[in-house]
This record gives sequence, C-alpha cells and structure tokens, in this order.
Amino acid sequence: MLRPSLCFLLFAFLSIYKASAQVVSSQRPVTLFTVRAVDDKTGREVPAEFKVFLHTANEKYQGANRLDSPDFNVKMYHSDTVTVETAAEDYFTIEEVLLVSCDTCGFYQYTALMEKRADSVFTNLKVNDVIKLDKIYFDQSKYDLRPESREQLQKLYRTLRDNPKLKIEIAGHTDNVGDARLNQYLSENRAKVIYSYLLRKDIASNRLKHRGYGQTKPVATNDTEDNKSLNRRVEFVVLEN
Repeated sequence: MLRPSLCFLLFAFLSIYKASAQVVSSQRPVTLFTVRAVDDKTGREVPAEFKVFLHTANEKYQGANRLDSPDFNVKMYHSDTVTVETAAEDYFTIEEVLLVSCDTCGFYQYTALMEKRADSVFTNLKVNDVIKLDKIYFDQSKYDLRPESREQLQKLYRTLRDNPKLKIEIAGHTDNVGDARLNQYLSENRAKVIYSYLLRKDIASNRLKHRGYGQTKPVATNDTEDNKSLNRRVEFVVLEN
C-alpha cells in the first residue's frame, strides 16, 4: 500500500505532466485554410465546388460554398503546398497552386477569381427576336432529345432563370419530306419536349408557350439536303422581355 506522501507525489507528477501536455498541444501550429469564389468582374460571391490537395500531408478534401452557408475550410498543422481546383456553373474551372505557411498565421483565406463563360446565356433579347436553337438534336423522325442537346438546353434555362421578365414561345419546324400531318405532329412534340424540360427546371408555365408549325414556315427552299436541314429546326421567339 502506498504511503500518503507517495500518493501525493504521484498525483502531483501526473497533474504536472497533464498540464505540460496541454501546453504542448495548445502550441501546435494550426492554420484554418478557407476558400471562396467571386466573380472577377463584379466581386460578387459565386456558389462553387472546391477540391483541395495538401501535397506534403498527402490529403485530399472536397467541399462547396453556397450563398447561405459558411465558407469551406480545411485545418492545416504544418506548412504545405496546396492545390485548389474551383468549379462553378457558367464559369471556367480554374486550378491554382499555393504555398501556405502554418508558422506565420492562424488563418489563411484563398479567393478564386472566376471568369464567366461569355456564351453561358442568350443576350440582348428583344421582343419578336427569333433565336435558332442550333445545338438541339433529335433522331430522325423522332422527338427524343439526344444527350448532346444538354448544353444548349442549359443555356436556354439559364437565360430564363436570369431574366425573370422574359417570356418565350418554343417553335418546332420540319422540312417537307413525308406526310404533312406527321410533320405537324413531330414539330409539336419536339417543341413540347423542350417546354417540359424547362418546366422541370422550375420555369413558370405562364412564361412559356410551345407550338409546332410543321412544314409551313420554311427558311429555305426544300430542293437540296442542306436546305432541308435548315428547315428542320427548333427556335424560340421572344414574346416579352
């Protein structure tokens, strides 16, 4: 059985050791590495996705910023070379390599300056403008959208999203090959497919109309295959803006 004096000494030793460990722990350098993204022209915050790689630590992190959420951050315990990849809708993806020192600061903020893609929306739209959706693709005689149509569909959606006063008619057209009634049906359904896509993206129905014109409004004579391809088209017409 330990004497009271030895118990006291052991307790004192353990207390000192614990206190020393806490001091050492509290002195361990920590840097809060925070990332955000802004528009390089306006300086406004941009919702973005981030990939962060700490080279020496060999650690990878992924995160995102939203306009109503805190900035994404990573804790670093020693100086490191950091690669940050930033991606945001309508912007070019950028990658930068940084040297971040934990010895000089407890907080390090990296801001990605995002360059907007010039072709992300339709611009300068006026009432009665007719815009051909030249990258909307269907299989012949069908109205199923092909996957490569997605980019231009997104562009049309963003245009409507960013211009809440804009109202459009989606118009389908065909060449004169085949039965006129079937061409009318085909053009109506191709326009309706795009209309339905926009509804699913939460564009209000009172801002959209869809109509098929079949072969009644050609933009070229139907005497060559090239001219026929010009007549097989989907357009949108600006009704209000």
